[in-house]
Parts: sequence; C-alpha cells; structure tokens
Amino acid sequence: MSSEGFIFPSPQWAEAFCKALNENPEYREAAKDWVWDVVFVATNVPSTVVNAIAQLMSLSGITSNAGAMKFKLRNGTCQGSEFYIDASKADADYILEADYSLWKDLIQGKVDPVGAILSRKIRVKKGSFLTLVQFSSAAIKMTNTAMKVPTKFLA
Repeated sequence: MSSEGFIFPSPQWAEAFCKALNENPEYREAAKDWVWDVVFVATNVPSTVVNAIAQLMSLSGITSNAGAMKFKLRNGTCQGSEFYIDASKADADYILEADYSLWKDLIQGKVDPVGAILSRKIRVKKGSFLTLVQFSSAAIKMTNTAMKVPTKFLA
C-alpha cells in the first residue's frame, strides 16, 4: 500500500476490502443469510489505472479497459477475494457491472448503492435482482465498509 492507500481496483484493494468486511459486525449481521459469490466489474477503467495495475501485477501488453474483483461471501463473512485484469474470465453467482467512475463515486460516498442498482447504473449481469433488493441493507453496509478502505484513485 502506498501512503495514500490501495489502488482501485487492484488485488491489494480487493484483499483489504475482504478483510474490512470481516471486521465489520454491522455487515456480518446484515449479510448473515447471504451465501453467494459476487463479482464487481469496473468498465471504462482509465488507461493510467490499467497501466498502474499492470505494473503492480508485473504484466505487459494489457489492452483491456476493464477489471473485476470476485468476493467469496458467506453468511456475513468474506472468505477470499480474486482479481481479474480480464473481466471476462471472472464468474460468480452474481456479477455486478458499472463504469469505473461510478464505483469511484460509490466508494467516496457520493452515490447510494441501492439507488444505483435500482436505476441500473450498476448493472446486474448475473444473479437475481430481487434477491439483491432483499439484501439492500447488506449492500449499504458493504458500501460503508468500502469507504473505510484506504483507497487511491489514479483517475
């Protein structure tokens, strides 16, 4: 982690977020019945961010402008995270997709997660929309947790 925080999105940010979820009793309670893996896909990731992630992961020749983070969520805990520079390789019970700028606004507390899902700014690419709405309290606690992760936005 740099002095400013973890680059978003990155494997390090995903790991820190997973750890923060496990340390949040409010999230644990709100998500106690959640038993599905979730992938968050960021599209239209600026090239400065893609290049920094590629350097961080010792990769070259990255042409994708999307990235994905998978979280293994069970009964109010995060049992692990994975990062994909190629978002098409990520799969889970739920896949939620949004522009990088929307995820950034969400983490900075400028956007309501439930409103973003209901307005389709966060697109449900896979999974039950109705179940997501039923777990709206967990989504809010998850967003509150993300806001506490030391985050560095490069764009």
